[in-house]
Amino acid sequence: MRPLLLTVLLPTLATASGFQRLHAEQASATSFLKSNWNKYEENYHPSYVLDDDPKTAWVEGTEGDGIGESLTIPVSALKSARAIRLVIFNGYQKSKALLSANSAPRQLTVTVRGPGGQESAKTQLTLERKLGPQSFDIPVTGAVADVVLIIDSVHPGSKYKDTCVSDVQVFVDSEVPYNAAVEKGKREALLQWKKERVEAAKYFARLPKTYPFASTRFEEKVDQKVLSKRYTRVLDEDKDGYAEKGVPARDFVPLLTQLKKGQLAGPLADSDKALLQELDKLATAPPQDGKWYSLTQAGRVVLPENVSFSSLMVPLFNLPEATLFEAKGRGSLKPRLSDEEGYQHGTVLSNLLVLEGSATDVKKVYFTQTRVIVERTTDTTTTHALALLEGGRLTRLVTLETSTDEIGNPIMSAGTTAVTYTDGKVSRLEKTELVDSDSELDGVDPNSGIIVRTTTSEAVSST
Repeated sequence: MRPLLLTVLLPTLATASGFQRLHAEQASATSFLKSNWNKYEENYHPSYVLDDDPKTAWVEGTEGDGIGESLTIPVSALKSARAIRLVIFNGYQKSKALLSANSAPRQLTVTVRGPGGQESAKTQLTLERKLGPQSFDIPVTGAVADVVLIIDSVHPGSKYKDTCVSDVQVFVDSEVPYNAAVEKGKREALLQWKKERVEAAKYFARLPKTYPFASTRFEEKVDQKVLSKRYTRVLDEDKDGYAEKGVPARDFVPLLTQLKKGQLAGPLADSDKALLQELDKLATAPPQDGKWYSLTQAGRVVLPENVSFSSLMVPLFNLPEATLFEAKGRGSLKPRLSDEEGYQHGTVLSNLLVLEGSATDVKKVYFTQTRVIVERTTDTTTTHALALLEGGRLTRLVTLETSTDEIGNPIMSAGTTAVTYTDGKVSRLEKTELVDSDSELDGVDPNSGIIVRTTTSEAVSST
């Protein structure tokens, strides 16, 4: 009972000393364990460190003790903070036997990063393997958005080499006003995710043959490089470590301007660049004529881990299992928001405009997706897309997307996704995109400009 009692009291004690609890909707990790106990990912996912439940844990998934594996917790972005407090329930806290049988971190490197990725704190912690919480206060000099924990060494397990962390609670001491409603909303979203993971596990356990993906989990790899910089140099006139001004690069051309002029730089094929120009014209002024169709999916399809598509787009991967109904016009572009007491979100897909083919043999369609998140501000992401299909299956997706970063700066991207099928199921997705952002927080980002990002998602194993 003692560990549970401490878990309940910690938020109150932290608040009394100036610290406030920051929640996260999800966590990510460089790996997590896939085994017979976690065949359908009901357990061991990194987000389980957020649920304040000692019966669940993140378990790294590499060979050996997991040295070098990392856990990332994205919290509410704060412009500044004095310190963070980490309360860690180390190892597998479900029982004394499991705590002893599994490895637990002995030393962790903790890095605190701001919204732009800049470090505001970095230190190494030494932990015991014991039941209950261990608390660490870490001074911070700058912004807070992510907390990253890297395993440096472990207490070896008596039976297993799997290294476990049951819970990580994050508190902050900051002059930025605390929004309890937003944090409560994130907490409830995490618990809803946990509930849905259990339901998804049951779904995957009786996976239908029509499931369009080759695996319940894809492995994601991301590579990116700067294509062109917005500034030739930046100036730190106040000598405070943050650049206040940037000297514009004469040869820098914003992505939108390149698109309008038909002069997109970068690695995209000429055919994709032509599709993006066509898409830009459709997004600017959708045709008044043509046939629009609403789309309904028969049955339930759950997106695999590490596939970054909205579930609303999933029917395009297996259109023969969906039905198209002729509709009057484009349909709604305004999502209905679900209220989570201070946190709201919603996503809507427009009707589909068939450009080539027919409702029974779709070749090319245009549509728009809108996603809205209301927290401290309202963030809207609008995606215009052209989908190319063969034999009722998506082969290529071309997108133009506009959104904002954590502090409201505009982001525009143009990209294409190629789809590979194995035995009729999606086994690989390769997305290449040009991203134009001008992120500024306490100064000018010297790397601001246009980047090329390639994201590859590949099925880990067949279902």
